[in-house]
Amino acid sequence: MDSPKKNLHVTDHLANERTFLAWIRTAIAVMTLGVAINRFALFLVEMHQVVPEVRNLANRHVEKLGIGLVMLGVVLLVGSTWHYLHVGKTIDDETYRPSAGIMVGTAIAIGLMGGATLIWLF
Repeated sequence: MDSPKKNLHVTDHLANERTFLAWIRTAIAVMTLGVAINRFALFLVEMHQVVPEVRNLANRHVEKLGIGLVMLGVVLLVGSTWHYLHVGKTIDDETYRPSAGIMVGTAIAIGLMGGATLIWLF
């Protein structure tokens, strides 16, 4: 029969895996938003060239925002993979301590990119 301590570790590892999968979904969503913004900026540039009388709404710097979001998504993916492996090891070693710095840093990075997107929309 399995010991309660071993079952606790299984539960902890499963929770770690669910968290990792949520980070992967978040990274995919951020990258998708970056591609969508980049493509929309390209559409606005093309529209301005085809129909010159349309007010130039194309902001050429928006492409950089889209690229930045894709890069942020890649960083989230790499960071979440490292975090998943690190947490798994610390669960096994029974030395796990939550890290607020990583979560706050990630929230700030996403908030800055979201703020840049809001500025672009207005």
